[in-house]
Amino acid sequence: MSVPADETVGDLPVRDVGLTLAGIGVLQESSTTQNVKARQAVSRISREELEDRFLHLCDDNILLKQHANKQEDKIKSIPHAKTLVTKSLE
Repeated sequence: MSVPADETVGDLPVRDVGLTLAGIGVLQESSTTQNVKARQAVSRISREELEDRFLHLCDDNILLKQHANKQEDKIKSIPHAKTLVTKSLE
């Protein structure tokens, strides 16, 4: 029995975010140290680059919201899913 593929899978690019410190078992730094390092990293980037990154993240956010809405609509269109969703909300 073959599993039907989701036709919206190809709609969004996949971004590799890499491993986090916690994900590889290394002790995490304190939050103040992380904040200081983050501020230093941001101060090294030009304003234009920061604006470009911000706008790119906004675009990615919009795409993800659209994708989530499509999938919610799909779930709602499945006859038995409506009862499952409403029962889980009660």
